Amino acid sequence: MRQADPRFAAWLLEETGIDAESLGANALARAVGARAAVTVEVEADLHPAETRKEWMSGAVLPEWAREAYWQRLTTTPAERLALIDALVVPETWFFREREAFAALARLGAKRLAAQPGDVLRVLSAPCSSGEEPYSAVMALLDAGLTQEQFAIDAIDISGQSIAAAARGVYGRNAFRGDGLAFRERYFEATPDGWRIAASVRRAVTFERANLFEWLAPHPVRYDFIFCRNVLIYFERAAQDRAIDLLRARLTAGGMIFVGPAETGLMMRHEMVSAYIPLAFGFRTPEPGATADHHPASPAAAVPPALTPLPVIAATAAAPAFGSAPVFTPLDAPVAAAARRPAPPQLSLRPLHGAPAPRAAAVVRAPASGALSTGSTPEAALADARRLADAGALDEAERLAAQAAKALAQNADTWYLLALIADAQGRPAEALAHYRKAIYLEPSHYEALTHLAALLEVQGDGEGARRLMRRAKRAAQEMARRGAANAGGTYA
Repeated sequence: MRQADPRFAAWLLEETGIDAESLGANALARAVGARAAVTVEVEADLHPAETRKEWMSGAVLPEWAREAYWQRLTTTPAERLALIDALVVPETWFFREREAFAALARLGAKRLAAQPGDVLRVLSAPCSSGEEPYSAVMALLDAGLTQEQFAIDAIDISGQSIAAAARGVYGRNAFRGDGLAFRERYFEATPDGWRIAASVRRAVTFERANLFEWLAPHPVRYDFIFCRNVLIYFERAAQDRAIDLLRARLTAGGMIFVGPAETGLMMRHEMVSAYIPLAFGFRTPEPGATADHHPASPAAAVPPALTPLPVIAATAAAPAFGSAPVFTPLDAPVAAAARRPAPPQLSLRPLHGAPAPRAAAVVRAPASGALSTGSTPEAALADARRLADAGALDEAERLAAQAAKALAQNADTWYLLALIADAQGRPAEALAHYRKAIYLEPSHYEALTHLAALLEVQGDGEGARRLMRRAKRAAQEMARRGAANAGGTYA
């Protein structure tokens, strides 16, 4: 059974909206084999233990065993949940893509100031093992809100994930990056791991639920919805249905946060960017506006900075649903990537861990003609990134272009130049820069997803899908390495 039985793939699509192919090579076959190995009754003398090991690898599953498991799956609700749990392996951490939580805290406080007495409502769907909704609680508390001022609902189709979230105990892998001061404020160390404070747990209502079945009849409207890094696993019809349901649950002026690789999906549904760098927030268009035109408003006066332009569905460094094959680059030989110098450690990638803090609201540009306020090309590139995040795109581009003379082999240099060109509406130039970044680093997740966006917009759907498959594999490999480097798994 090296390929999933079509019946199981059809069942998975119907039950969850997940496209089996999006999970990686043979992931469904392995999960089915593993579940069959522990549930199908066999005669020990006819089917020794070694056979079960082969089943669990997905390499082989006898026809009789497959039929027996199919019968069990379709008649036993608990087994349906167990197979889903075997497939949905959460890969997340606290304050992942931190800018979204900063935006939630800032805009949530502003909303309550304008509407005193209201309760801010937040939805996390899916919530995985709880890191996302708990991060939202901590962000709102740190912004000065009281628990009476907000309510957070969190759902996930995985019963194991909901149980882990309710338990609230986390291992080292749930804490990444340098900004871990929140752990001292909101967690206590236990022999099993870090236990989140009861006051934070009480602020979230968890529920095991199917996204589609739960949203359709749900009466509550939310000010903020987190639906990040799951749409990429749905097939097209399920993506469209999910976004329609999410839009229907937004309050007027509400915002949906998605994963970096899902922004194109929102554009396809005529959602407009909130123009918050690296937060990937979207709103429904105001009357008379379109997804291509952001109406004049106080928010529109803020430069768009590096909010990505359309990206089609694909990660994040998305949740790691099963394992993926090692990525084989298509655009450049492996030897070329191996020969290039290691890039400087610049915090340009929110998907590789917690982003570095952005500059203050006002970032002073270096004097004209100066390479950087620092003395090295690396410092110039870091300054360029801060300027771009603050909306000073012209000066950021000037600095990045100068830095590129010395850092021509650094993929992040060309990625930043591509983002700036993208944000300024120069798609041909952006496309060339994204390709350069991918040539230098074939598994550069963000460059892959943004280049896919441009190809999708230009009508090259097949090219875009090919790049997104590469991006998924790159993201899952990053997640695997991150877990290994952290030296542990979820508690």
